[in-house]
Amino acid sequence: MDLDARPYRYFVTVAEKLSFRRAAEAHNISQPALSAQIRELERRLGFPLFTRTRHNVELTAQGTLFLDNARRIILETALIGRAAEEIRRDWLRVGIAHHMAGIPERNALIDSFLAARPDNRLRIHGRAPAQLYQELADGMIEVAINLEVAGSGASRSAVETGMADEFPRIVLGRRPVALAVPPGHAFHGVDAVALSQLDGCRIGSLSRAHGVRLSEVIARGLRQAGAELVNLPEGDAPALIRYAPIFGIPVISLGWFAMPEEREGGRLKQVAVEGLGIETELVAIRSRRPARAAVDRFWDLMKEGAGDAAGALPQAGVTPVRPSEPNPPRPSP
Repeated sequence: MDLDARPYRYFVTVAEKLSFRRAAEAHNISQPALSAQIRELERRLGFPLFTRTRHNVELTAQGTLFLDNARRIILETALIGRAAEEIRRDWLRVGIAHHMAGIPERNALIDSFLAARPDNRLRIHGRAPAQLYQELADGMIEVAINLEVAGSGASRSAVETGMADEFPRIVLGRRPVALAVPPGHAFHGVDAVALSQLDGCRIGSLSRAHGVRLSEVIARGLRQAGAELVNLPEGDAPALIRYAPIFGIPVISLGWFAMPEEREGGRLKQVAVEGLGIETELVAIRSRRPARAAVDRFWDLMKEGAGDAAGALPQAGVTPVRPSEPNPPRPSP
C-alpha cells in the first residue's frame, strides 16, 4: 500500500545523489517526470529544495533543513501503510513482552489459536513491558500478554500507573517467586527455605527486562531479608537460570521458565521461599477500542484456556486462576 510518499522519496534520492538523472534511473522513471514531481513538491511546501545549474544540483538551505523530515515522512508512511494492510487483511496484532518465548503457556495459547483458526492472520510484536500498555492505548496492538506482580495497580511501574487498569484483563496463571538453586549449594537439598535463611545469601538478581516494578518489588523483598543481590552478565529470568550453575549461587526464579535438563553434577532445583509472599501473574490484556472478530475469537480462547494454561507446567506452588475482568459486574441484590 502506497500513501503517496513518492515525492518525498524522489526528493531524498536526488538529495543523496545530487543528480536528477541518477535519481530518475534509481526509481525507473523518466527524468522529466521526476523533475515535475520535485517542482510540485516545492510548490506545495512553499520553498525551493534545490538550486539547479546546467551541471550541478545542490540542496538549498531550506532543502537541507527539510531532508530529515522527508526521511521521517517516508518511514512513517511505510509504517502506516503496513498497519492499514494488516487492518484490511484482518491481521490480529498481539504484543508480547520480551523474554517470554520460553514460557510454555504463552506458546500453547498462540499455537491453539492458530490450530483452531488457521484462516486468522496473526502478527506478534515483541515489546518492553511498559510499551504494551501505551500501544494498547494508541491502538497499535489489540491484545497484550505480559508478566506482572500479582495484585493491584501497585504492581506496575510509574510508566504504567494510571493506564494498565483501564484495560480488561484475564489472569492466565500465577506463580510464586522462588529460587533456582544449583547443585552443591546448601539450599539444593531442601524443597523450601525460610525467609530468614536468606540473610547474607548471595542471589542472582533480576534485571528490569520483565518490567521495572516487577524487579523492584522482588529486589526489595529479598534485600529486606538480608540477601545480597548479585548482578550477573544478563538479568532476564531465562538467563539467570542459565548462569546459576556457572556462578554457583541461587538466582531469582519467576517460576514460568523450565529448568534445563540435568547436566554434569546434577540439575537446578526450584526452592520455595516461605514468607516472601511475592507472586507473578501471566496476564492477557485487551484494548477497549471496538474489537474486530479476530480479537474476540482470540480473547474467547484465552478465557476458555486460562485454567489449563495455568496448570500446563507442573511446579510446586502453582496457583491456577480463572479469567477475570478488572471491574467485574456485581450481582443484583
